Amino acid sequence: MSGVFLTGTDTDAGKTIATLLLTHALRRRGVDACPYKPVQSGAEERDGKLIAPDAEVYHLLSELKDQELSTYLYKMASSPHLAAEQEGVAIPIEAVRTNIQEKASQKEIVLVEGAGGLYVPLTRSGYCMIDLMEELKFPVIIAAKASLGTINHTMMTVESLKNRGLHVAGIILSSTVQEDEAIESDNRQMIEQLTGVPIIGTIPFIPNISNYLADESARSEITKNWNIKSLQEVLADGYEKTI
Repeated sequence: MSGVFLTGTDTDAGKTIATLLLTHALRRRGVDACPYKPVQSGAEERDGKLIAPDAEVYHLLSELKDQELSTYLYKMASSPHLAAEQEGVAIPIEAVRTNIQEKASQKEIVLVEGAGGLYVPLTRSGYCMIDLMEELKFPVIIAAKASLGTINHTMMTVESLKNRGLHVAGIILSSTVQEDEAIESDNRQMIEQLTGVPIIGTIPFIPNISNYLADESARSEITKNWNIKSLQEVLADGYEKTI
């Protein structure tokens, strides 16, 4: 069993769509991969039940439609520690780790999607997402915006991860806004050059992208040239953490 942790350079950097597409690409290659969002703030209440919006995106993969892909859900659309406090509870970090372990034991690869960026607090005491990542020791994939400003944000994210001794397995760039193609192309080139981290793939700007990706052929079209092999090589070389 093994895992990969997906983090973002910031909020709305395209983590959930990147997680969906990476899961799709791995499963198309015969890998029993499963996405998992352990902590979700901004959950929606429907018919008396809390629903995780990110897990609903994962459920676009029909074979995962009936699986529980998120565990700790909080209504307030804020940092998870504050959302939990608003409901009079604290996020149980040890239980989060246990849940990830259980998912990893059931699948060949579990793709763990974090909340926001590296320094999003999970507890009032200052335990952040990067602390969980450091404990798990999973290789990390960064979801980053493809637009102006991404070079700086991506560089800082890579450096922070390396300072914690974590292996950055790749970067997925997402066109979350319409941007000059020349800027995005140069951003890709400079990020790969400056970080030495491979760009696994890119996600084009598509309005209402979740609806678009409900079509399996659309997911395959986007990921057909992704460098999935580089990630598989990372796992095969022993960077995965067995828990």
